[in-house]
Amino acid sequence: MGALRTSVHPPGTAPDAYSDSATLALAAGVSLEHFARKHSLLPFYRTVSRAGDAGQRDTYSVETIGYFGTRSWRQSMAIFCPECIKEDEASPRGFAYWRRSHQLPGIPWCVKHGCQLANSPEGTKAFDLMPFPEMDAIFEYSEPEFIEVSTNPIVQRYASIAIAFLNAEVTTSDIHAQFRIAEQAKKHNLRVCKQGKRPTLTDRLLEQVPKYWLRTLYPDIDKHSSTEFFFPIDNVTVGMTAGTSYVLALATLFDSTEEALNYWRGDIEGLPTERKVQRSFGKDYWSSTEMFKLYVEHRGNYKSLSQALTISPSYLRPQLIAAGLPGLGLVNMNTTARAVLDFQAGMSLEAACASNGASRDEVEKLIRVGISKLSTAINEMSQSSPHKGKSPSNE
Repeated sequence: MGALRTSVHPPGTAPDAYSDSATLALAAGVSLEHFARKHSLLPFYRTVSRAGDAGQRDTYSVETIGYFGTRSWRQSMAIFCPECIKEDEASPRGFAYWRRSHQLPGIPWCVKHGCQLANSPEGTKAFDLMPFPEMDAIFEYSEPEFIEVSTNPIVQRYASIAIAFLNAEVTTSDIHAQFRIAEQAKKHNLRVCKQGKRPTLTDRLLEQVPKYWLRTLYPDIDKHSSTEFFFPIDNVTVGMTAGTSYVLALATLFDSTEEALNYWRGDIEGLPTERKVQRSFGKDYWSSTEMFKLYVEHRGNYKSLSQALTISPSYLRPQLIAAGLPGLGLVNMNTTARAVLDFQAGMSLEAACASNGASRDEVEKLIRVGISKLSTAINEMSQSSPHKGKSPSNE
């Protein structure tokens, strides 16, 4: 690389004046954007972009390429196919080169030869030289493990979709990506929000692929518990995450690569153009023990609850009112809430309000929604609150 810098840059240029990518682009006689799009992993890692940038070629700055380039996936590894090296050496060109497709996360085989890819023990230093047949090689999987991974239909689809993403010329809006994945996940009865009891995309994946393979993509997967929202994967239905997660979602939600890519690249007409936070919950959810506990935890504050459930307050309000759980965001626990408890205990409404200095109108608003669940909730809030007597926060 040092010799290449000397040959393409003016004499006396400082070694760090130009990045590796800028030097290589100059040597190849192409723009930095073209070089990054065709010779780095940037299109894969930036397959989904913020809504304002979607559908456009990404900004191929030196800093962006440096972060999302060939070396960004496994900082300690340079990955190669021994068969490709032999083939390259025997070709008229006479030398081998590093392939970006070999550096894609989660694909342990060469898509051309089908053999297991090797890791150089030199780590990323190996990229400073051309690959050669006598290179030392470390293989990630044992032969039985490699066979299990490479023949798994989900992993095979993952590989095909990942390579399609790598060769994509445009990005997908995060809003459209989120919508597409969420709608398809619903058809499989999977959860598309942080709260709930239904299985998640992660749960489905763990049923379909070897966990040791998934661990190479997400080292924290061992910390995942069943039905728990595993942010690195499951966030594809509520926000942005890494490119690998979109590929995994498509691979597990569709039976073929073609079907998955057609859906992903489908006509955007009719798709949402802004983020919609309203989520679908079963009609029994709002009266469930889980919802009641959440209501108590957030002290009846509709705003706080809507943020926790990633739904709009306007959608949440009628659901909870119908379930007998009114909003307590502005309720004074020293007056109104105490009056509700006294009324539930048998005191007349007039006496309950008078003894606590509460407004009859405010108390009536609450008890019209329901008294039984409400009084139980207020009691639990009073017992669990570190600042008894203070009203729930409305911030």
